[in-house]
Amino acid sequence: MNLMEVRGLRKYFQMSSGFLSKPHQVRAVDGVDFTIEQNKVFSIVGESGSGKSTVARLLLRLIEPQEGDVLFKGTNVLGLKGEALKAYRRSVQIIFQDPFASLNPRMKIFNALCEPLKIHKTVPKSQFRQRVSEMLQRVGLTEDVMSRYPHEFSGGQRQRICIARALMLGPELVVADEPLSSLDVSIQAQILNLLIRIKGEIGLSFLFISHDLNVVQYFSDSIAVMYLGKIVESGQTEQLFENPLHPYTQMLIESVPKITGVSHHSHDTAADTPSPIEIPPGCPFHPRCAKRLAACSSSVPELIERNGRVVACHLY
Repeated sequence: MNLMEVRGLRKYFQMSSGFLSKPHQVRAVDGVDFTIEQNKVFSIVGESGSGKSTVARLLLRLIEPQEGDVLFKGTNVLGLKGEALKAYRRSVQIIFQDPFASLNPRMKIFNALCEPLKIHKTVPKSQFRQRVSEMLQRVGLTEDVMSRYPHEFSGGQRQRICIARALMLGPELVVADEPLSSLDVSIQAQILNLLIRIKGEIGLSFLFISHDLNVVQYFSDSIAVMYLGKIVESGQTEQLFENPLHPYTQMLIESVPKITGVSHHSHDTAADTPSPIEIPPGCPFHPRCAKRLAACSSSVPELIERNGRVVACHLY
């Protein structure tokens, strides 16, 4: 059963590059389609500037798209208002990248975790303490955390607190926007294992956003690879790693250091990370592609289905 279906999603931002210059459009998300199945993990992978975090913000209605549909259990959420929008927000929660910025420094952890309960009135006040305690235990923290402030915790502990907060309302879909990238590599594995365990215990769907294919490999059922606002390839995780079709996917997989305790920032590809402001004509990846053909610089490849996968590349 499909929990969420995204069709033709577009988001353009107007940018002015300086005094007296003409404003131009940044095509952050440029016609994206995907489906998230119930109780599955769907990941979007791409470098910074690929548009993946913009997709997350669009799904949560933190920003509005130019066009497209976002269907949650068959209902288009882009038209929701009032109580219906509030109910949708209960069902879809987000874990942000930076646990330091996500928690109010002047609020004790108990109050921070109670906030969603107060707004959505899902449980009576007399049960707040018990609910917060349960969620803290679920993420591997103890009750004494409640009376302390965010600055008293490490990055990994704060991210656990943010995960507990995302689970407070019993959501069906959790959007995790780069939830590991600000954490130490040794802590990343712990948080990833925690998410895997929680998914097993309470049966959740995840949209997991990352620039790191290595992380995604262990957690995802299926993956979409984004480049400059477009999905260039998507498929089941195993297939994608065994036989990546798009040259960009191949490059991302080759540039990933295998998990051996090395820092994940040894990408050789970062130097030429593309700019979403000046997207080249034709296939957006062609300036960096070793396999480019004559057609790549002038015509944009369509997403086509090939062996149970979709790929946008003139090689196929």
